[in-house]
Amino acid sequence: MKTLKINNKGVSPIIATLLLIVIAVAAAVVTYTFVMGFVGTGTQSRGITGQLIYDAYSVTDGTDANITAYIRNTGGVDLIINAVYVDGTPYKYNSTATSTAEVYSGEWLLLVGGSNTANLPAASTGTLYINTNNLNAAHWHTVRLVCTDGTTLEFSVRK
Repeated sequence: MKTLKINNKGVSPIIATLLLIVIAVAAAVVTYTFVMGFVGTGTQSRGITGQLIYDAYSVTDGTDANITAYIRNTGGVDLIINAVYVDGTPYKYNSTATSTAEVYSGEWLLLVGGSNTANLPAASTGTLYINTNNLNAAHWHTVRLVCTDGTTLEFSVRK
């Protein structure tokens, strides 16, 4: 009977080294792709953006509580305010009013340079006037402005 001879040589050292290098490079590429998916979106430049701040506010008492806030655009682009909320309630822009006397309950007006506009140019200040009858004395109320480009400003007022 003839016996079979088994070859115990295995993979040559050169082939084994090449396989290890290929596996290491593939793992590095997969890791790099995975990490750049997170880092890449966080470091992309978004360009010039808008930024709103408020300098001061006052609340006058009368039949309606009138909020007057001085808003400043400190960003690098013109902003268009398209929504104003007081405690989550939306208020309507009164585009036809020529003075604060023509703004009724549930409406708002932005005066920039004496003109009624929803546009607040870069590096300018406007007077926001909100006519509301929903303010309780001794409570803080949240005013939120939202611009068409997503810029927001939120601040609290007290009667």
